[in-house]
Amino acid sequence: MRESVLRDFFLGRIPPAALADDAKNSVRRVTDIESVVEIEDMQGKFLVTRKMLVSLCDAALLGDFPPASLSVVGFALMASDAFEWDDDLMSEVNNDWSCPEINYPLTQENVQMFKNWLLEVEPYPMPPTQQEPTGPERLVSVRRKIRLRTQA
Repeated sequence: MRESVLRDFFLGRIPPAALADDAKNSVRRVTDIESVVEIEDMQGKFLVTRKMLVSLCDAALLGDFPPASLSVVGFALMASDAFEWDDDLMSEVNNDWSCPEINYPLTQENVQMFKNWLLEVEPYPMPPTQQEPTGPERLVSVRRKIRLRTQA
């Protein structure tokens, strides 16, 4: 995934389909549980707003962006040194997107829920209290970032 493509989507310069193609082509499955996301870093910093994340939800709800691609976007945002935000709720939603295996499956219904949280129409749920594991832990997935060289 090229961070500049995500930035350009947020700025309204490219359509959701172009972002979806970039996201889809950046994931490589290594094993049944491990994948890598090839990310090309961009120069400079970029401030992400709730409105920008809502635009991703809107694109998914309209059928212009596959909800499953939110996983790649969430991971890219979390792994980035360029994208910034100062909002705990946005961090929670990005985290939910980046790991749907543990958090919320990326369905149309859940995308609407994410949008409602970002718009504060519904409160973000309190996380469940952590309990000590009683049995063997099961690894669900592993996702790594591979940095691609920035093209000049």
